[in-house]
Amino acid sequence: MQRLTILIISSIIFISCNSKPSDRDIEKKILMEYTCFEKARVDNLKILDTKDAEGISGNKGYEYVVSGEIVWPEGCNEFGNLAPGSKEPFADKHVFLIKTDEGKWQ
Repeated sequence: MQRLTILIISSIIFISCNSKPSDRDIEKKILMEYTCFEKARVDNLKILDTKDAEGISGNKGYEYVVSGEIVWPEGCNEFGNLAPGSKEPFADKHVFLIKTDEGKWQ
């Protein structure tokens, strides 16, 4: 029984340490580059390529090449006017995500 418990705990730690960013993590990173990112969303996200990467401090990371579009369902009035439903497509966008010491993807 003790061996089984140790095996389960070891497996959970191994899986959590080796996990890749979720689509939501990638979307959050993409949105950070846009005006009114808190009012926007990513639609039609497609991951075209993935490569291992490493942060300056040696933290594990990934480089993604993605396409999709940014949508502002309610519009945006910061730095110009975007009408409700405005869209901005993107293609071959490079997104870098590095795992922080706290285990979060940025």
